[in-house]
Amino acid sequence: MSIDWERWSRASGIAFVVLTILAFVVGGEPPTVGDPAEDVISYFDGDRGQVLVSSLLFAFALGFWLWFAGSVANNLRERGQGRVAATVVAAAAAWVGIQVVVTGLNAVLAFSVAGDGELAVAKALFDLTWVLDVLAAIPSAVLILAASVGLRRTGMIPTWLSWAGVGVAGLFVLRA
Repeated sequence: MSIDWERWSRASGIAFVVLTILAFVVGGEPPTVGDPAEDVISYFDGDRGQVLVSSLLFAFALGFWLWFAGSVANNLRERGQGRVAATVVAAAAAWVGIQVVVTGLNAVLAFSVAGDGELAVAKALFDLTWVLDVLAAIPSAVLILAASVGLRRTGMIPTWLSWAGVGVAGLFVLRA
């Protein structure tokens, strides 16, 4: 019996969503960018285990996201949309790269930095995670726009869904 990897690659998008939701639920309520450094220390030191488990879950989710993006790109390439497929892969890789750094910073804050009690260092690293997450909106917008246009060109999604994707991409640009 052979494994249908193409079917599993499409299902990897579902795995990404499930693991991402779990990561956010497990992580609890993080401080916001405007919160004082004491709140940052309290969250990352007090909820250390939760933050580390959440980071691990999200790291696994990112792997599934790359697998899914590769599946979308492969379908686009097979239908003559090679340039769009390459854009999907590049944008997914850029977004995942930024998210790996953000996740790593959150994990290091929980693992050791917050416990050291260095308020300025903890706050600076935490603020950096927010800046990087906002910048990640750009490759997200590129990914959604490219996938929406490419999937519409190939007839894999209806026109209205493609336009919805364009709108979502616009929202990501506004987020940045």
